[in-house]
Amino acid sequence: MTKKLAEFYRSSFRSFFEAVFNYFIFLPYFFSVANLLKTLFSPWKNLYAKKKGMGFSFGELINRLSFNLVSRTIGFGMRFSILTFYLMLQLVYVIFLPMLIIFYFLLIPLLFLFHLTQKRDAEKKELALKEFLEQHLLKEENRQTVINWFENFYTQEFSQQQWWKLDRLFSVPPLARDWAMGYTPILNDFCQDLTEASYQNKLVNTIVRQQEIGQIERALSKSESANALVVGDAGVGKHTIIDNLAKKIYLGNINSLLVYKRVLKLNLEKILTKFVDEKQREAFFEDLLEEAELAGNVILLINNFEKYLNLFNSLGKFAQSPKLHVIGITTPFAFQKYLFNDDKINQYFTKVDVNEVDKNTAEKILLNKVMFFEQKYKLNIPYETVATAIEKSDYYITAIPFPEKAIVILDSACVYAQTSLKLKVVLPETIDQVITQITHAPTLLTDEIKEKLNKIESILKTQIIGQDSAVFKTTETLKRAFITMGKRKKPLATFLFIGPTGVGKTQTAKIISQVFFGKDRELLRFDMSNYQNKKDIGNLIGSLDNPNPGLLSQAIRENPFAVLLLDEIEKADKDILNIFLSLLDEGYFTDGYGKNVDGKNLIIVATSNATSTAQFQQTNISENELINFLVKNNYFSPEFLNRFDGIIFFQKLTPDVIKKIVQQIIVEIAQEIYHNHQIKINITPAFLNSLLEKNYSEEFGARNLDRLIREVIGNQVSNLILENKVKAGDTINL
Repeated sequence: MTKKLAEFYRSSFRSFFEAVFNYFIFLPYFFSVANLLKTLFSPWKNLYAKKKGMGFSFGELINRLSFNLVSRTIGFGMRFSILTFYLMLQLVYVIFLPMLIIFYFLLIPLLFLFHLTQKRDAEKKELALKEFLEQHLLKEENRQTVINWFENFYTQEFSQQQWWKLDRLFSVPPLARDWAMGYTPILNDFCQDLTEASYQNKLVNTIVRQQEIGQIERALSKSESANALVVGDAGVGKHTIIDNLAKKIYLGNINSLLVYKRVLKLNLEKILTKFVDEKQREAFFEDLLEEAELAGNVILLINNFEKYLNLFNSLGKFAQSPKLHVIGITTPFAFQKYLFNDDKINQYFTKVDVNEVDKNTAEKILLNKVMFFEQKYKLNIPYETVATAIEKSDYYITAIPFPEKAIVILDSACVYAQTSLKLKVVLPETIDQVITQITHAPTLLTDEIKEKLNKIESILKTQIIGQDSAVFKTTETLKRAFITMGKRKKPLATFLFIGPTGVGKTQTAKIISQVFFGKDRELLRFDMSNYQNKKDIGNLIGSLDNPNPGLLSQAIRENPFAVLLLDEIEKADKDILNIFLSLLDEGYFTDGYGKNVDGKNLIIVATSNATSTAQFQQTNISENELINFLVKNNYFSPEFLNRFDGIIFFQKLTPDVIKKIVQQIIVEIAQEIYHNHQIKINITPAFLNSLLEKNYSEEFGARNLDRLIREVIGNQVSNLILENKVKAGDTINL
């Protein structure tokens, strides 16, 4: 017991004297002593009168000197009162410190008895770890990762409890830190102050992006043109970086040149709405900038910087001022298009690139967000759910970068688990469900998909007659592709169907679409003969010159899980083929606005009639021989062909196959007529041969047979019905 008491004495006195020493350091910081002494005789709130106009007036001089004297007197009085109060408090603290030490010494035995009734720190931590593992661990293999997560979390929580620590004390903003700075009454109506306590207290601390924050800090600390232009795609964390820069300023954890600044987010849209006339806008904007410069502690934040270049002439007048700083935010695409070639912007602003974080960093950010989500939604989020959110959002959400997409997915999963599933735990399966709702694409190889894959070959063989080899190769390739679903950075499956016109290439794509997406789901079909010139690229992927989203870009974004049919692809312009080269190889392409269009959940079928030429006479050909033919005759490049999962050859239809196709069409027509009129149709061999002789053309294959046969039979049957020569229950012999 004596040994424990001695150890407790040592530990308690160590903490006590650390608190005493830290408090001595904290008081001058809290009362802004250094700043108040430095600005002791400065005008109050930077209010002073300046001479206006030419010439000399004794009255104006007296008024100006009087005003400045009053302003400095008020400033001196306010600062002196704070300094006096600080000295009195410090003096009282020093006088009563010996008594405080004696009192604490006498109090220690009682504290020790209380300490004996409490669990030790190690025991508390062990219990906290046990509870943390129960709530956040699903698989034993992730135990060490979750323990590391707990250590980071516990360190942050434990450090917050020790109020006497210097970092904890310095997190309290000091008094009178802006008394030497000017009023900004007009600017305040058009800005949000990111360094206000009400805003900062809502933020979640971030543990990354210190490099970018440091770059902005150095840019703002320059003696001239101390401005920064933050460039990054939407969702990479540009605003989070600015928030954390503002937090460093708010807490005073920044260099002395920026420590008393205010970060004001300017709402330029409000200014544009208030003033219609361009000259009025510029004049008012200059007034705001002048007010900010006079204040001397303003960092203006302008979002979507490229949209307000018409106001840059006004901004340029103040951009070199050491008393005003500007942070602009834009995207890489907008920077290259609108800002890159502007010499003044490059002169006045330091460019800070913000790139997408990697998966490991995104996971750290998301783990840091988990406690916020758990408190907000009153549920638990295991580590495996976080890992699934990172992994699945990386694959399925490509329009948004890390960390934003992972945060959005986890947030949506929390809402879904709480409101729809009524769960207390957000499971990894919930992430899959949310992603499927957002993208309409499956994230798992479900029993339903397996069933479709197992039956698709038999369905194709009953409808695509005479192409058993092509059907087999297609279905086997589909099965291999779906097994790797969610794991490869390419579309689900990619095919190049080669063969003469009317042999079943397009029909095969339609049936695949019907099997996987239902008959009501529209096939994404593009006739590439309509895109034979470079000018057609804008119609396909979008263009800023003629604002439109692009037919291909829009179709894929609206239907990310679908069959994309590119008919007669050999007729497309070579530059358009390069777009598909990227889509086939990387699973995405870049549209006319510089944004990625994700195609990883597409089944892509390109068709070509390249073998319809007279120089191609083979009926059975290997894939290598087919590739050599296409390359030799300059239809496609080798790198383009190598991007396809399967190059499938559809043979020319034989007379027997044509006859089977016609018989199948007739059966379908007969069933329709009986269903509508209860009249049976009987086709004689002679009539069948006559149909083939009159309607079949090798040039078009079976493409027009269905329409032509329906016309012939439909015309005869409709005439007989209209002439009352047949009625329900009769049989028509053709």
